[in-house]
Amino acid sequence: MRWACVFAVFILMTPISSVAASSTKGVISCSNSNLESLPSNWSLSDQSCLRVDLGVLSQGESLFFEISADSEIDILLFPSNTVSVYQNEQTYRMDSVWVSDSVFESFSGEGEWHWNVPNDRDPTRWYLVIDNLAHPQDSGEGAQGGQDSEITLDGGIISPEEFTLSDSIHRVSPGEYSVVHGPFSVDEGTFVEIHARTMAGEPDIFVMTESAFSFYSPSSDWSSSLRIVSADMLLVNSERYLPWEASDTDGEELVIVVDNRPGPGGGGAGTSHAAVTVTVTLTPVLSPTISSESDLDSVDVGQSVTLSASETPNQSDQIPSSGFSWDTDSDGVSDVNGVSTEQSWPEPGNYSVRLSVTSTDSRSASTTRTITVSDMSPPSVTMSPSGQITKGFGEEMSLSATFTDNWGVESIDWLFDGSIVLSNYSISEPTSTLSIQVSDDYSAGEHVASIIVTDKSGISTRQDVTVIFMDVSAPVISPYEAQIEVESGDPTILQVFAQDNQSDGLDYTWTFEQGTENEIQFSGPQVIYEFDSEGPTSVVCRVQNDAGLSSYAEILVIVTKSDESSGLTWQIIAALSVFVLIIIAVASLFYYNNAVNRRMSELSEVEEEDESPAPPPSAQMQAQMWGRTQPQSFQPPESTASSNLDDEMLDILGASKPAEAPIPQDTLEDSLLGDLDSLPEPQSQEDPDDRTVRKQCTDCSKKFQITLPEGIDAALTNCPHCGSEQSVAL
Repeated sequence: MRWACVFAVFILMTPISSVAASSTKGVISCSNSNLESLPSNWSLSDQSCLRVDLGVLSQGESLFFEISADSEIDILLFPSNTVSVYQNEQTYRMDSVWVSDSVFESFSGEGEWHWNVPNDRDPTRWYLVIDNLAHPQDSGEGAQGGQDSEITLDGGIISPEEFTLSDSIHRVSPGEYSVVHGPFSVDEGTFVEIHARTMAGEPDIFVMTESAFSFYSPSSDWSSSLRIVSADMLLVNSERYLPWEASDTDGEELVIVVDNRPGPGGGGAGTSHAAVTVTVTLTPVLSPTISSESDLDSVDVGQSVTLSASETPNQSDQIPSSGFSWDTDSDGVSDVNGVSTEQSWPEPGNYSVRLSVTSTDSRSASTTRTITVSDMSPPSVTMSPSGQITKGFGEEMSLSATFTDNWGVESIDWLFDGSIVLSNYSISEPTSTLSIQVSDDYSAGEHVASIIVTDKSGISTRQDVTVIFMDVSAPVISPYEAQIEVESGDPTILQVFAQDNQSDGLDYTWTFEQGTENEIQFSGPQVIYEFDSEGPTSVVCRVQNDAGLSSYAEILVIVTKSDESSGLTWQIIAALSVFVLIIIAVASLFYYNNAVNRRMSELSEVEEEDESPAPPPSAQMQAQMWGRTQPQSFQPPESTASSNLDDEMLDILGASKPAEAPIPQDTLEDSLLGDLDSLPEPQSQEDPDDRTVRKQCTDCSKKFQITLPEGIDAALTNCPHCGSEQSVAL
């Protein structure tokens, strides 16, 4: 009876409670939980809700949620300042109240989405609500409850991985698209990892270059045909993952889009709303590359080379500056860090350089490059003094040189006019000096002094300098008679001699009556001149060498009045006659003695033919034979010219009277007279009027002739062909 009464009361009250619940507007009280308690599960009864406190979140933070529901529920997200609108049963279905990106109505099954805290507000507390209620203002939209639901929920703040480009949910209306990320650059070989988690719809995900995107983005007449097909993710209605290796991008930037447009074949129809979380991360390529502006296959010894890792792919900044390290001495230990390094090598050889890189996600890679080093530079040589050098005979020429080489100097050679004069094959100092005493062994004029420096590779450098040797001293004139006395009208021989070992020839210039209107000049070391004016006069001879240096000889000539009487002329003629007669007499005696000797030889031969040897001639006979006895009747013919000479003429000529010829013995008279009769006639003397002398030059062997003036039988003159000094005589 008692149980029947209770049951009757329950039946009567149930319709009243249902009507009250459906018509009453009050405060919603939800079960509470927080982010730290997740994951967790609940049995959410009909017409109840679950509010999860997500805590105070700052802009840019990301959260993930994983949910499983066995019946339809609504998933709502509110900031702390608008969650009360929901709980007070006010109109909350607007973007100013809830966060529509993270709202999923009538959801059942399993799903995952990521949500980013908006950047338009300060740090705010947020709430996630799992709703299993029917609200008067729903107008039938969303889940309306009606049954219990088993809920499993997990969530938390995402710690983004390295090289995460995007990680958020995208809500796309039918016929629209949403840009996941881009435009952005990646290196060829980088893996672009696309992770999709669908909460609603069946969208497509495309990767395309920026130029392809320009054909895809218009609202009409768009085309997706230029997308990168190898990166397609079509009909994404569940969790999908695609690692795509970037290639064939032609260096263009990329764009990743969620496509909810119709097609292409095999893709989504684009007729319903789509909600998909897309996470884009990169695994950048690590490909260390060594480069240099220099040719690393041909590096000079000592050359400073910049090794650079700037060509290493790093579009995603996967390698920080500190992530580059260099091992330049092949010892396995990094020697220097940085994108580039300066290196040089002191000797030829092959050297290995290793570049290692470490990315920000702790991956590493390395590469090795062989550097070929050889000596390609010649030595550097500097001479001092440089240019043209002038030195005089008797001076010292000194040249110095400094030299350097990138590897080392092996030898130096000094040359003068192409011949080696000094060498050094043991180099200890980077300098060398050449000294030459300028002597008569060298010719005047231009010479070339050179230094050749050879390095250890056999590469040589030659430096030349022009050296001019010149005569700096005037000719030296031999002693001469500085004052002479001559008679007016007499031909006078004037001559000086000079010496200059540094000149091939000397130029003699005689100047008479210098400074007057009658000034006259002659050339040659010897001149013949007749002075007409009485009194003292000065004659200057200038001797000039090849260098233009001159010496002067000045001779004071005192000209006296000549004796114009006929007696003087007669005396000169008589003196010449006596001179000629003396020559004839000497020749006659020479021939006479020869005749006597021949006759004596014949007599000796006749005596030797006798059987008995003849006794030797007595002393008296020998005396008679050689004319040492008293005078005989035989007398040699006397010269008529000689008999006419008086003592005064002989005194003028400075000659003595000729001795009388001895008279031979009577016994030899006939024989001697016979011999004398057979003597040849004296040769006629040369015509005194013929003063022309023909001469063959002793230097150039060419013939020339010269006419000597009266009274001059011998003289010095210059060859007209070569200019050398020659002696001529009648």
